Amino acid sequence: MRPLAGFLTSLAVLLAAAPAASAAGAENLVANGAFRDGISSWSRLDLVSYSAMGAATPGSARITLPSRPEGGDAMLQCVAVEGWRLYDLGAAVRLPEWPEHSGGVSVRLSWHALPNCQGPSLRGAPSLDFSYTEPAGWQVKEKRRIPAPQEAVSALVVVVARSAGDEPYPIFVDDVVLRRSVEEEDVFLPTAASVRGAKGERFETDLWVHNPAPAERMFTLRLWRDGRPTTPVVLRVGAKQTRHLPDVLLSGLGQRDVAGAVQLSYDPGGGPMHFSARVVTVNPESPGNGTLLPVLRGDEARTDALFHGLSGARNDVAGAHRVNAGVFNPHDAPVEAIFWLYDGDGTDLGTFSRTLPPGGWLQVNDVFREVGAAGVATEGARLAFHAALPVFPFVIAVDNRSGDGTSIAARDVPVLP
Repeated sequence: MRPLAGFLTSLAVLLAAAPAASAAGAENLVANGAFRDGISSWSRLDLVSYSAMGAATPGSARITLPSRPEGGDAMLQCVAVEGWRLYDLGAAVRLPEWPEHSGGVSVRLSWHALPNCQGPSLRGAPSLDFSYTEPAGWQVKEKRRIPAPQEAVSALVVVVARSAGDEPYPIFVDDVVLRRSVEEEDVFLPTAASVRGAKGERFETDLWVHNPAPAERMFTLRLWRDGRPTTPVVLRVGAKQTRHLPDVLLSGLGQRDVAGAVQLSYDPGGGPMHFSARVVTVNPESPGNGTLLPVLRGDEARTDALFHGLSGARNDVAGAHRVNAGVFNPHDAPVEAIFWLYDGDGTDLGTFSRTLPPGGWLQVNDVFREVGAAGVATEGARLAFHAALPVFPFVIAVDNRSGDGTSIAARDVPVLP
């Protein structure tokens, strides 16, 4: 879109002189978005003026636009944002009925990796588009849960206006809002995969999301790996419906041949949402049933756990089973995770530890081999776990013949007198 004549030079001067608004504290990051203080805080063209008429409360910006069918930037404001966060963009526009005239408005968001909206814009810029409708009243629109790119530190809110006709056409803009999305309830799938196994099988994680509410809901997906999350993906599930996402890392996040932890977030204001997951063993020659995986609330993270029933400790068929163990660290600080392997009679078979970075995920394949006990005949083995911060440990026993897995539940460490 080509800006109106002469505006680019003045825009650069205004942005350099005006500091970006703070990203913390205020509900609406856009200063004077309801125009209660006239048209202050906005960089604008001379054709923008204050109007006492407003959408919900008095006050709006009036853009008296000459004929510009291609449109151009009329108003803008830079605000500070945080990468990876979710934002809501909203606005109200009135396009009056005007004989032999027409017009439209687009409220756009441009992400930037530098403060004060300097430098090139980043990907994923959304917009709210308005055109004339009958009756000619206020139109209110909103886009919710827009994910900011990881690199974003500022965002430019731009009001683009267009008109066609012989006389200047008045357009009214009000209640421009950019705010952090509402608080979210987070649940975690500590391990998920879309990978090929050593014997040609594939491990794929399926996800089911049930919405018991009588209205459509949204939820977001993130995959944590290498200490960093992917950009949130926003998905929807209908009223009282269940949505199935087969191979969720591929179908929901576009990730293939990866493994990590999945974070699922939703607005708890509409009530709970239910999540279920299963790792599916795709092996045409020796198909398996897969195994259910726990989807856990944030308060179900733990510092200590016991894992009983390690089927990999069976000695009926040599090399028939293995036990994999791992952990996801949801914190902004590193944490050391320690595993101890014991025989059924309490014999200490060995220990291993790893230090996870913030947001780190790991899986150690074949814990018996890891501690040097691969050839030890043992029954009733158990695995103990400890970390200084509450994290999400997991253990999966795998049948090497089919690749089929069994998820082992984490048990509390008993406190004895």
